Amino acid sequence: MRLHTDPSNFSITAFLADQVTLVARQEKLSPGAALLRIQELSRDAEGRARLLRIIGDAGERETNPQEASKIAAVRRELAAWSVAAERHPHGSGHPARPDA
Repeated sequence: MRLHTDPSNFSITAFLADQVTLVARQEKLSPGAALLRIQELSRDAEGRARLLRIIGDAGERETNPQEASKIAAVRRELAAWSVAAERHPHGSGHPARPDA
């Protein structure tokens, strides 16, 4: 199955669909199970790092240069989101308050 991401034009729909496709391929899961796996991995820094490795492994195995560039774009975007999640762990856009 071809990926949907266009490295020159970000689409959240393509980004999410391609994550599901790549995790399903790498982990040998159904799309529904892959989505649940992504949700599980997205909960903490260790899981997000594992998700980045899964996507990175898919990129290393890809032999089609166009598909490899799509995987690289997905990984770059996912890495950026992971950094943002580390900075704002409660999803508020603001660092966690020590008294919260």
